[in-house]
Amino acid sequence: MTEPSRNPGFLAFLPALNEPQIVLAALTRLRWLAVIGQITATAVAVGVLHLRLPLAPIFGIILLTALSNGLLQLGAWLSRASGWLVQAVLLLDIILLTSLLYLTGGPENPFAALYLVHVAMSVMVLGTASTWLVVATVAACYGALLRWHLPLAAHQPLATGVSATGSWLALVLVSVLIASFIGRVIRSLRQREMELAGVREDAVKNEQLAALTTLAAGAAHELNTPLGTIALVARELELACDHGDAADSMLDDARLIRREVDRCRHILSRMRVDVGEDVSFRSVVCLSELGDRLRENFDGADRERLQVVRGPDIETAVAPSRALEQTLLVLLRNAFDASPRHEPVTLEISRTDGRVRFEVRDKGAGMSPEMLRRAGEPFFTTKEPGKGMGLGLFLVHMVAEQCGARFSIASQPGEGTRCTFELPENRGRNSDVRGS
Repeated sequence: MTEPSRNPGFLAFLPALNEPQIVLAALTRLRWLAVIGQITATAVAVGVLHLRLPLAPIFGIILLTALSNGLLQLGAWLSRASGWLVQAVLLLDIILLTSLLYLTGGPENPFAALYLVHVAMSVMVLGTASTWLVVATVAACYGALLRWHLPLAAHQPLATGVSATGSWLALVLVSVLIASFIGRVIRSLRQREMELAGVREDAVKNEQLAALTTLAAGAAHELNTPLGTIALVARELELACDHGDAADSMLDDARLIRREVDRCRHILSRMRVDVGEDVSFRSVVCLSELGDRLRENFDGADRERLQVVRGPDIETAVAPSRALEQTLLVLLRNAFDASPRHEPVTLEISRTDGRVRFEVRDKGAGMSPEMLRRAGEPFFTTKEPGKGMGLGLFLVHMVAEQCGARFSIASQPGEGTRCTFELPENRGRNSDVRGS
């Protein structure tokens, strides 16, 4: 079915027909205000202006408005809301308003201007055909009131200026209702658009991660066998050169081939790590053992430079163990690459505001604001060619999003870099926690 056209002035940012729940939520609030306003106006008319009004049918109409609004607020109705329901509510309100005006002076009642509120709502949230239906209904109802209505009667003459004051109040009320309804709907729709934009952004990132892991797994599978063959041949060549009369240059070349093959294998193994594999499952991680495992991934010099500082009040954490370890390895490798050879790299583990905080600090050259802004983009790296792939921080960002962690980078040129990874402890999520 073709979607009805909407007012072009709102078309760019008010897809109201696609969001009837938002429109009805604003409309129900407005109708409660109308109920309160009708009761107040009736009380003022009788108690202050001393008008003779048929109170029983008036309060019957007000009660009908309240009952219909209560039905609208039921979750079952709102969850199945559609465009026709919005139109039906507006038409019902026009009939109810006409009934009240019939009992309270018809066109002499200044609050007949409230018809404009319904017209403004229809222009904003309904299609062209439905809007003209509302306009035609308003015209017919007001035309009927010109002929049929109960005139206002007072126990004593009304004071001078009462009619003008009533017209002013009606104008103010119409303006406030229109502004309130439109403002609320616009804010709700903008918030929905922001939420949808966030969901789309997360979907794009997940697609990027899936593509990268698929590419890495395929590359590792295809290259593992030829790399193994090259390594084996290089080793045999190295042994032959070592026991023969081959020149030292050939022996050096053979060893270089083996080193480069090992380097390729190391890169492939890092690419094959699926950091999101166990993100949805938590286990109890012993933090002292985690520090020992992290040290084992570095050679002697870097192992000595790594300083692990753990707070006295934290010995274990509930976390996705493998993803956490790989995340910290990425941050530590970056810190070692950025720091001078004689400077230490610090990993500080602490508990802050119910979250486990991992902070990696280096004393390198730091990053400029532009580099800091782009840090985490896929394939963006500040390292020399062949030293990095620009995927580490991207994967850290993905892990943080998938497990509800906070990841931030603070850096200034000449002052080093501080990377902070904060995990929620998830103490109450026992169904996702596995024993270590």
